[in-house]
Amino acid sequence: MTPFVPGKRGVADYALDERVEVDVVVIGSGAGGTATAAALAERGKTVAVVEAGSHWQPSSFKHSATWAWRHLYDGRGTRATQGNAVMVLPGGRGVGGSTLINSAICFRTPDSVLASWRHDHGCTDFDQVWMNQCFDRIWQRLGVSVNPVEVQRDNNLIFKRGADALGLRGDWLARAAPACVGCGSCQQGCNIGAKQSGDRTFLADALATGLVTAMGDCRVEQVEEGGGVVVRGVTLDPTSDTPRGRFEVRAQHVVLAAGAVGTPRLLLENGLGQGPIGENLHVHPTAATLARFPHDIKPWTGVTQGYYVDQWEKGFLLQVFTAPPDQAWVSVPLPPSQAVQWMADLRRCAMAGAVVHDEDSVGQVTTGGLWYWLGDRDRRVLLEAMRTKARIYFAAGAEAVVTGIHGVAVIERPEDIDAAITDDIPAHQIGMYASHPMGTCRMGADSSLAVVAPSGRLHGHDHIWLADASVFPTSLGVNPQVTVYAIGLTVGRNVAMS
Repeated sequence: MTPFVPGKRGVADYALDERVEVDVVVIGSGAGGTATAAALAERGKTVAVVEAGSHWQPSSFKHSATWAWRHLYDGRGTRATQGNAVMVLPGGRGVGGSTLINSAICFRTPDSVLASWRHDHGCTDFDQVWMNQCFDRIWQRLGVSVNPVEVQRDNNLIFKRGADALGLRGDWLARAAPACVGCGSCQQGCNIGAKQSGDRTFLADALATGLVTAMGDCRVEQVEEGGGVVVRGVTLDPTSDTPRGRFEVRAQHVVLAAGAVGTPRLLLENGLGQGPIGENLHVHPTAATLARFPHDIKPWTGVTQGYYVDQWEKGFLLQVFTAPPDQAWVSVPLPPSQAVQWMADLRRCAMAGAVVHDEDSVGQVTTGGLWYWLGDRDRRVLLEAMRTKARIYFAAGAEAVVTGIHGVAVIERPEDIDAAITDDIPAHQIGMYASHPMGTCRMGADSSLAVVAPSGRLHGHDHIWLADASVFPTSLGVNPQVTVYAIGLTVGRNVAMS
């Protein structure tokens, strides 16, 4: 057995047959995994955090979507769902997980959602007093704040102008990026270190105790339980993603925090757990809207996502987003000649998306693929969100709007919005993408309906726990990273006390 070595480690640091023994092994290093590690270490537990991706310094990130897809995204940016529409479903890979590539948006879990989790699913560990303590801690540790107006820039300001003109309720987005300068490259990793991702916050706190080893470049293949747990897998060459050696971690407990896609797949591949593993996949389906103005916007500059319009009572939020030209090209469902013209005018365009609180859609994660069927209610909510975005942009002075719907002509007058974006447009015609997978190992007191107990312990097992968005009993309806951090702090506490 290799002596315990605290700190950050990568493939160059491992023996060809690396063996480690700790109190708890955490699989995954996103928001859930890093918060779990911090909660365990501060209670005196030794922890190995195992991650398939690599450790990164901010200076290593590049302003290149193709570089980011190769190095920072699960499936190199090609992960997608199949069903009544095909939707790209991005997810992070690297020490820090999806917090490396998200827009740092922070919402506390809505009170109504937490109340439903407690009352309808028996998740009493998430009582309001405890969760508020977690939220306050997360807010402080991540430096959550609203960025100054001078770094929001026109892509955010123009959306606010239109929303204000229509009297729609909106606000600046709170973000875990207090030093943001508005370079618009959050999805490619923050190369100035302004974003307070999990590796730079909760994992850093865990490492500072001297009780944590953060093992990058380690892909887990086996999880076995029996008087404790054994986790086995391969160490990876980060350039070629090919195996370099093997590793084994022995511990009293394992916490799976590999995300709502990775965690159910690990359970299924290893024959662990019971109940609806991989089922109940929720996402926040959305579609991009582009609007052209008679003046420069330069949408690739400014806070990536800085402003939102609150339509929670209708089932959605609207959020501005920033994308470089290569990603914007993918978002324009127009014939090539029109698309080329819009790209030529991109400096005069603004962009926004939606967060739909999915309720009647059906999804599943299997070992062979991702499946998602957009429900009729959610489809109509998304179409209403797209109509609202178009109205906002025309109210702000737009010349024309690209809806994000295949086969729908560019809208050039606000009077044409309702006729262009009708409720009978089928799901496959909407140029959708998906964010924030959740719910695939949902938590609940009833083991016939839920995969995980309210404590975070896997039903039917003594030493296996889950701490990521897979345990959400329902769709969240807001950006999830704060909720996932809170789950990590809660499950880490519970494991340490077990």
